[in-house]
Amino acid sequence: MVPSAGRTTLGTNHQSGVVPYDRLGERLREGESPTFATLPDGSVDHHCTLSTDAERLRTREAFGREVLHGERSAFHLRTDSTEPGGQAVNVAQQLHALGGDVTCYGHLDDPVFADLPFRTVSMGDPATVHAVDFADGDVMFVQRTPGEWTLADLEGVADLGEVFGVDAVCCSNWDSFAGLETVFHHLAERDLPRVPFVLDPGDVVGEPDEIEALLDAVGALRETFDVVYNANRAEVRETAAVLPEFDPSTSPTDADRLAAIREATGIDATVLHAADVAVVASSTGRETVENLRVDSPVRHTGGGDRFTGGLAYGLARGWDWPLALACGNACASYYVATATTGTPADVAGFLENGH
Repeated sequence: MVPSAGRTTLGTNHQSGVVPYDRLGERLREGESPTFATLPDGSVDHHCTLSTDAERLRTREAFGREVLHGERSAFHLRTDSTEPGGQAVNVAQQLHALGGDVTCYGHLDDPVFADLPFRTVSMGDPATVHAVDFADGDVMFVQRTPGEWTLADLEGVADLGEVFGVDAVCCSNWDSFAGLETVFHHLAERDLPRVPFVLDPGDVVGEPDEIEALLDAVGALRETFDVVYNANRAEVRETAAVLPEFDPSTSPTDADRLAAIREATGIDATVLHAADVAVVASSTGRETVENLRVDSPVRHTGGGDRFTGGLAYGLARGWDWPLALACGNACASYYVATATTGTPADVAGFLENGH
């Protein structure tokens, strides 16, 4: 990787021997405001509860029993709240809350996005999501916007030099946009600033052909950006499984899988985010940061997007990998525990209170 002028190589500013959470609160309170672009999705999220005629179904297990063994075929769906959503929007909310100067380029043609506290640029209609908030994990029903997103759609609303002339870019939801493969290959041919490009592919589980195309496009994208592939545990395992040189019989660890993905694509780093841990494989080696414990989650969806925001914020500020991973963990855990997006003061207080 060749760093941009005035930038440090991703994850190299390491302070050994210091627990990352011990220094995170102080660094967050320094009040820096790096610039960001997030793209390209957007959704109108209806958070719902599900019930039978007699009672609310509070867990996925209870819903499953009713579907498999119950006699009813109809359930009552009640919308409790409607919120702006989509991975690009969620990440932008976290970056803004941390003090970042962020612009979200998404599919945002709906009044629900009008009051977002950061700059938005819309490229079309959003998806519609109904999220059933169960105690043991949410279930989402998604109606995607038809059609393919292209680089011309982005160029039609903004100058590419402005979009990518930021301290870090966050791109999400590959699985919902067939056009991203072509977009990545076109971006690989453009003369744009070399900045961190944090990619969360979305739910690519069970789609090996799509993952192969994704890895090819990500490998091309490294010609322009410092690419960070950032996925959850299931997505990392599915991604590694398509690599022809990867041997699952060797009982690999998640760090082994991350390293194999990085080696196959030539990108700067691969990251796993999970409820228990965050792991990275990069040019400087492997790092693991245990996550903060949340005993009573309030919200199950959206934590991964807050992790992405916290991670990108740390990378934009030139933090080392343990500190950047800790920032992602802390932002995700705060959101899961409170259903609100944490500011520097919120996250620092969360850490100080023993989480």
